[in-house]
Amino acid sequence: MRFLRVYQEKKYWLRIFLWIACVILLIVFSFSALTYYSVERKVLQSEYENSQKILSQVKYNIDYLDSTIRNLTLSTYGNNDIKALMYLTGDETYDHLSTINKLNATIIANNPFLHSIYVYNKHKNVYYSTFGDLFHVDAELDQALKSYDRIPLLKAVVRKLQVSAAPDPKSITAMSYIMYENVDEQNRMDGAVILNIKLDWVIDNIRALSRNDTGTSSFLYILDSANQFIETDLSDPVASNPFAVKIREAYAQSADQPAQGDASSGFLSKSLQGEKYLISYIHLENTGLTLLEARPYKEVYANLKQLLDTILLITAVVFIGALLLTLSVTRGIYSPVRRLMEQTSMAGPGSAQDPILRSGARDEFAYLTEVYRQSKEQLYEYQLEKNNNTNIMKLYFLKKMLVDSLGMSASDADDTFKQLGASFSREKPFLLCALRIDNYKPFMRRSLAERELLRFAIANVTAEVLAKSFVALTVDMKDDSFTILLGAADSEEMEEQAAFLLEEAQSYISRHYGVTFSAAISEPASDYTAIASAYSQAFANSAYRYVYGPMSVITQSAIDERTSGADLEQTLEMESRFIETFRKGDLVKTEEKFHELFLHIRKLEYSDTMLVGMQVVNHLKKAIYEMNRSRKEPISIPKLLLNRELFEEETIDGFERQLLESIGSIGIERKDNVLEGNRVAADTIKEIIDNNYFDSGLSATGISSMMRLSSYKLSKIAKEHFGMSIPEYITQVRLAKAVEWMENSKLSIQDIMRRVGIENESYFYKLFKANYGMTPREYIASRREDRVAK
Repeated sequence: MRFLRVYQEKKYWLRIFLWIACVILLIVFSFSALTYYSVERKVLQSEYENSQKILSQVKYNIDYLDSTIRNLTLSTYGNNDIKALMYLTGDETYDHLSTINKLNATIIANNPFLHSIYVYNKHKNVYYSTFGDLFHVDAELDQALKSYDRIPLLKAVVRKLQVSAAPDPKSITAMSYIMYENVDEQNRMDGAVILNIKLDWVIDNIRALSRNDTGTSSFLYILDSANQFIETDLSDPVASNPFAVKIREAYAQSADQPAQGDASSGFLSKSLQGEKYLISYIHLENTGLTLLEARPYKEVYANLKQLLDTILLITAVVFIGALLLTLSVTRGIYSPVRRLMEQTSMAGPGSAQDPILRSGARDEFAYLTEVYRQSKEQLYEYQLEKNNNTNIMKLYFLKKMLVDSLGMSASDADDTFKQLGASFSREKPFLLCALRIDNYKPFMRRSLAERELLRFAIANVTAEVLAKSFVALTVDMKDDSFTILLGAADSEEMEEQAAFLLEEAQSYISRHYGVTFSAAISEPASDYTAIASAYSQAFANSAYRYVYGPMSVITQSAIDERTSGADLEQTLEMESRFIETFRKGDLVKTEEKFHELFLHIRKLEYSDTMLVGMQVVNHLKKAIYEMNRSRKEPISIPKLLLNRELFEEETIDGFERQLLESIGSIGIERKDNVLEGNRVAADTIKEIIDNNYFDSGLSATGISSMMRLSSYKLSKIAKEHFGMSIPEYITQVRLAKAVEWMENSKLSIQDIMRRVGIENESYFYKLFKANYGMTPREYIASRREDRVAK
């Protein structure tokens, strides 16, 4: 319970203590781990280098042994006495026996790795041997040689070799090197020399070399080219040893991985039977064998455990010492916090912790933060109340001046200016500016705090810039607008100077706050009584942002200049011509009339601009309704023409763009409908002609009457889909049908002509020759000649 109370009373102190302790622990642990990892890597690298040296030495020795045996085999094969014995056809003599004895006394005696030498005689099919009887029978060798499609030449053949006869036969594993010149079709050698090497002697030398270099116990295994064990001790087969099998499996898995660097040698680690082993391997290219050596990991890394224990002990000692130091440091750090807690505690000194327990705060700083927040809120509420009252009164007096300046007496005006807190003189000229925030909809989607900040920036930055030349008073009207009352010494160039400074404020606000506003300036008011009139003018002029666009500065002189040549009647006439062009469906001319109309709309007064804009939309909808009455497939009215979104655009540019997109979508739909209608009409024309080509009265006029389409429309469709006129297409169909009759019947030309709807023979001949380059008779004759030729 005491610990829990201490924890609740001194949460921040405990947090400091734990943070420092954790940082120290992290540093000490990281340093220790890095040290151990570095040493382990160096030991591993050293072991790897030692293993490579040993494996390279073993490989060199075996390759040297292989080269020695091959040379020894060749020299033995080249001996004339050996060749005489190899190709002997008669009986053996003492000299022949002496040759075998010489081999025993020289080569076998001087090379301890040799077990025996055979001389194979094909004529007698016998092996003359230095081991056992002169005539030696080696069934294991015969069986091993039969397993090859072609007997290996000067290559190690691993096999069993029987070294004692019954009743107690014993065998060893040997490597046989064979030298011969030719083999017959049964893969029998014409004569050969065979050297049998004691494999156990080779293994014993490899083991001795490995032990001398490493001083550790190891397990050595030999694999053939198929990764199967070669038994070096037939009394104790390696293949039945589970440990050896797992060593081979680990090597096989590593051999299946993609090779990196020299894949002929390497090493890997493997846990077997609860103990970790390092497995080294080397592949002998000349013999096709692979040597595997496994050594216990603990022997290689015996010193690492002692190093790890030392590092852990040092880490623990350093950490305990750091904890004691941390305890002293945290007390010093916590002392100012404790004093501050005692000062903020209502219970007086010595009771610093009680407020935390009562308030349920997370820690001391959370409690102090809460105390600071409450104090700040109280001050803020007081200041807000004071400022709100001030702003409310300023807004009240300003609105009073803006609404009823004409009816105010001079004393009332002086009192109002005094309440506004600005050094205005009622006898000096005034300007009224109306500011409006651009893109107000996106602006309102910002957070309340961000909106208030931006409104504050617009009001204060603009007032500060205007204060360079004017006495300025800005009041936030709490919607999208601000009102600025400007006073100056005289009215000369007052309007131009205000416009210049407002543009400077606009640029600054846009660059630094990413928001823009437009401004409208009234004409100068000669004294305070004209302020209300000037305000009305500035507020009315601010609506012209719709025409001038965002970030505009609007003055009465600019408005007068723009609307001086406006003619409402002429604009309405242009609107009527635009609607009529739209009805005709000519999209290009409709767009031209549209842009021409809006050039004139921009010159109208604001109220007329809005009126004409609404009228254009209504007349467009009406035109579509009327057009749909006579159409089989009605045109759909764009959604934009049916809702208020179009009229909520802040500028006429946005209104024009949206309206033009809607008209364009209507034009695309109408064009698609026309294309589809033309395709259907073309299919119908083709069907009528194909079914009535034999009618001599078939004509474009008849088809036009039948389909209730104008001749011009019908001709246009035919040119578009057939590439020719209706009469030309009828002629093409009739001639094609005539050719079919000529090729598939024996009818006369006159009968064929009438069957395709042509009554004048000379006209038929003329048409046929113009299309096929020959007369009908010539065409029939040429077809007959073709059939005869075939």
